[in-house]
Amino acid sequence: MSAKVLQKLLQSMFRGDRRRAGRYAVGLGDAVVTGRSGTEVTILDLSLTGALIEGADLPPAGAAVTLTHGTLQMPAAVAWSDGGRAGLRFDRPLPVEQLFTIVHSAQFRRGEGLPAALAA
Repeated sequence: MSAKVLQKLLQSMFRGDRRRAGRYAVGLGDAVVTGRSGTEVTILDLSLTGALIEGADLPPAGAAVTLTHGTLQMPAAVAWSDGGRAGLRFDRPLPVEQLFTIVHSAQFRRGEGLPAALAA
């Protein structure tokens, strides 16, 4: 990863504006959101500060949850929920290395190359 890419990631992480954090399409099934109960979800996209998830019976906005997929276990709050989709805001930023490991493995499974941000 180039120093320029890492610098941009760190700036977006500390800026505090979750909408400006780079989002990466991952399409990961077999994830679980737990709060009062567990719900199977698909992680549609992932960033340093949150995730877009899809599933049935999602928790309402404001609920405290944990997003789990493989080694990923991120405490979060449901920022919004609309039908079968919800936006999660992580309690703390996802480590950069973990984000790119997840993104790379998701894209590798789909037969894609490196994400543009990593190829730079």
